[in-house]
Amino acid sequence: MTLIGTTAHAEPIHVESAALVLDNLPSYADDRVSVLANSADVLQLSLTEMISRNSSGGAGWSVYDDQGNFAQTSNRYDTGYQLTVRDGYRITSIEWNLTFDGQLQQAVSPIDPPGQARNSTSNNIQLTSGGATVLADSRALQDLNGSQSVQVTFNDIGFATQYGLLLQSEVWMGAQGIPPNGILPGIPSFASMNLTGATLTIHTALAPVPEPGTYAMLLGGLALIAGMARRRR
Repeated sequence: MTLIGTTAHAEPIHVESAALVLDNLPSYADDRVSVLANSADVLQLSLTEMISRNSSGGAGWSVYDDQGNFAQTSNRYDTGYQLTVRDGYRITSIEWNLTFDGQLQQAVSPIDPPGQARNSTSNNIQLTSGGATVLADSRALQDLNGSQSVQVTFNDIGFATQYGLLLQSEVWMGAQGIPPNGILPGIPSFASMNLTGATLTIHTALAPVPEPGTYAMLLGGLALIAGMARRRR
């Protein structure tokens, strides 16, 4: 298994919007993030590091066999970001969108049992604040023959000023063909799984400011609590 997105030569990521600042976490070094949208309402990034590395993976993202031996391979992408929310703003939602393309070709013979062709992907996202997990989710696909999109959305995030965002995408594929039997040559099975699109979208908004009446109620409540405490003494 290969870990993607941890190259030592990479430059640190630093992206600013009106509402937040995004940096890569120190243990991750992705240098191929491009900004698709940047405003007070939304920051959208193309995670091209993930796409380019998957596209150049060669045999690491496909597997082939025509000898009856079960061949398999897997790969994984990990990355992490720190989100710093500016004063007066809050994060309202986070969307992670992935598109996968899979191909399966199962060996078939008139005199032998069929071969095998399998693939799968597991995608995990975690949002942390102050060292604690705030939200976590995962999406999986299995035996994909064609294209399919995966979306993970976090809502009701809260009002913290700093968050950690961890993303992990793993693919696996396996194939077993039909070996030569003296009558027929080896018949191949083939499986692949490739990531063809990935975006991260962070929606932001102005943090609600309490009305003057809310402050008055809060101060009145504190005064009432203080008065009760004095009476108990």
